[in-house]
Order: sequence, then C-alpha cells, then structure tokens
Amino acid sequence: MSTEARVKSDRRIATSAAVLLGTSMGILSYGQPVLLDAIIRARSISTTQLSSAASVQCLVNALAATVVIILCRRVPARQVAAGGGIACAVAVVLLATTQDVWQLYLTMSLLGITIAGCGTLVVGTFVSKYVRNRDRVLSIAFVGSSAGGMVWTPIITWGLDAGGLVGAVVPIVLGFTLLVAANALLFLRPTDLPADHVDAPQVHDGVLLRGALGMVSFWALLIAGTVLSFAQVAGVYHALFIWQDSDIGSAAVPGTVIAAFAGIGRVAAELLLRSLSTVRLAVLTCAMQTAAFVLLAVGGTAPVLFLGSALLGIAVGNSSLVVLLLVPELFGLLDIERISGTIYLWTGIGTSSGAAVLGLLHGAADGYLLPCLLFALLSLVSGVLLWRSGVRPVRQAPGSTRAAVNDYSA
Repeated sequence: MSTEARVKSDRRIATSAAVLLGTSMGILSYGQPVLLDAIIRARSISTTQLSSAASVQCLVNALAATVVIILCRRVPARQVAAGGGIACAVAVVLLATTQDVWQLYLTMSLLGITIAGCGTLVVGTFVSKYVRNRDRVLSIAFVGSSAGGMVWTPIITWGLDAGGLVGAVVPIVLGFTLLVAANALLFLRPTDLPADHVDAPQVHDGVLLRGALGMVSFWALLIAGTVLSFAQVAGVYHALFIWQDSDIGSAAVPGTVIAAFAGIGRVAAELLLRSLSTVRLAVLTCAMQTAAFVLLAVGGTAPVLFLGSALLGIAVGNSSLVVLLLVPELFGLLDIERISGTIYLWTGIGTSSGAAVLGLLHGAADGYLLPCLLFALLSLVSGVLLWRSGVRPVRQAPGSTRAAVNDYSA
C-alpha cells in the first residue's frame, strides 16, 4: 500500500468518524440539554428530576458498554454504529412524546443505551486498532464531535421555535439515520492489509485485560478519569441553568460555547501532542477544568460565564481524547476492546451521579457557588492523581505502531 493510498484511507476514516461523532455526540452532549429544557417546561418536570434522569442515562450508557464490547469483537464496527444510529432515532422520537417523569427516566435510559453503539467507545477502539496515525485521526474525529455541537444546538433551538418538539425531532432523526447509520456503513471500514505489512497495526502487541488489572497505570487512569468526568458531566448539564440563573444569553448559548471551545481545544491538543506527553496534556486539562468551575461559581456577568464555559469546553474536548490515546500507549492493541470498554464502563458508572449530585447540592446550597467550588476541587484532585500515580507513558517513536507498556505494577 503506497503512502498516498494510506493517507487517503486515514482521511476517509477521519472524515467518517468526525461526521458520525459530530452527529451522535453533538446531539447527546450539547443539543440534548436544549431539547430536555423544552420538554421539562412543557411537562412541568423539575430540574432536580431532570438531573436524576440524566444520571440514570449516564449509568445505563456505561452498563451498555459491556454489550458493545462483545459486539465490537464479533461484528464490524460499521454495523454496530449503524445499528446504534437507527436505535437512537427511535429513542429520540419516544423522548419527545414524554408526558410523565417515569417516561422521562425510561426514554432517557433508552437513549443512553442506544448512543453507546454509535459513540466514542466504538469509534475510539476502531481507530486505535486499525489506523496507524491514531493521534491525528482521533483528534479530527473529536473536532467533528465539537463542531457537531455548534451545528446541532442551533438547529434544535430553531426547530423548537419553528415547530415545537416535532420541529426539533425531525432533523435529529434524519441526522441519526443518514449521518450516523448510512455514513458508518459506507465509510467506517478498515483498509485490508496483510498482517506483516509495514502499515498494518500491530494488533497482537500489548497486554490482556487481566494483565492491565495488575498495573498501577490502569487504576490511575480509571480513577482519575472517573473523577474528572464526574465533574464534567455535571458542568455540561448544568451550564445552561447557571447561565439562566444570571439571566444571561439564550438556551443555545452555553452548549454552543462549550462545543466550540471543545473543538478548539482538540485542535490545539493534536498540535501539543507532537511535543508534549499525553499525561502532561491530561494534567493541563485538569487545571483548565478547575479554573472553569471557579469561574462558573463566581458567575454573574457574561464575560465570566463565557470564559468559564470556554475552559470547560476545552477540558471536555481534551479529556476524552487523552484517555483514548493513553489506553493503546499504556496497554497496546492486543485486548484494546476489553480494556477500553472496562475503563468506559466504570468511568460511566462513577460519572452517572455527577449531574444529580450537582443538582442536589444546588438545591441544598440555594445556588451554584459552593457546588461549583467543590467540583473545582475534584477536578484539581484528578489532576494531582494522574500526575502522582506513577503514570509515565513513553511516547511512540515516529512511524512506530508498537504501543509502549508501563512497567509499573501493583
């Protein structure tokens, strides 16, 4: 396979993954809060109940990872993603018909299950296993995810203004059907190469899951990622309400700002990773998230809330990228589906309570000041944990596909 052909293959996969994540994660992470805000206003559902439903959604999404792991090992990734996209379209229609609180819990849980089939776990493991230049391709894919947030948040807002819930659901269904399902089937496929080809990923290098469980780096990545994501999920879901408490901006502004700066951060991350270790970028991400929650806690003015949301967006963008990159660097490709899936599972279980905890603290403290400061502290702790845990991944040499495995053991 010529260098030119390999570059074209990487571009095809990167573009397909960017469009796929731009739709699935753009809608779920950034557009969904706008849709849910309209639903709870129309159905007189409280913010606390919504926060609890969001936590349940995160939990079932994490649990669904166990099924996705099995599917990814037995079925081509494009088929898993296509099935997830169609299922998401059905789940969104059911979500829009919600009348009662129990229906909100049920439909959000269903969407959490279906989104696992066409989200970062499927795309991340596919790219890590079958693409040589994974840093750049994953960066492009996640930039697409952020760009999707900037696109889908205004689309959903416009749909709500023009046609109510039906006006918002129609473009979402078309997006999941065409930009996720059809796109995955057509373009999300690996390039066929002989196992001994110079460009073939070394899928037999690395450690099994049971070997990773005995490594300090595995537990450091899992715990630090859980704490970091615990705070992130809460911040993304409550940014809209923090802005509304200060009576600043429209419903689309917070999600658009977070999505935009997540994309900017991912572009910067791809450039920084050429000279900066992944773990150092992870620590820098934790520092930015700490500053973001401090600014959101202070709030009160548009510039402060904008800067806080922007820093939170950068942190959201970088954290998911660095975790995906650390897995093959530390543990290789041999058992990447199960290792990535296990981290995804337990991180999701831990973060499932983030939105609910922040919602409960907001009610108890009668405001967001103390809760946001607490989440700033948690973000700082996650950075210290990553830095002090002994995780020192060795950067891969240019042109090398063999992952470096940390020698630390429990």
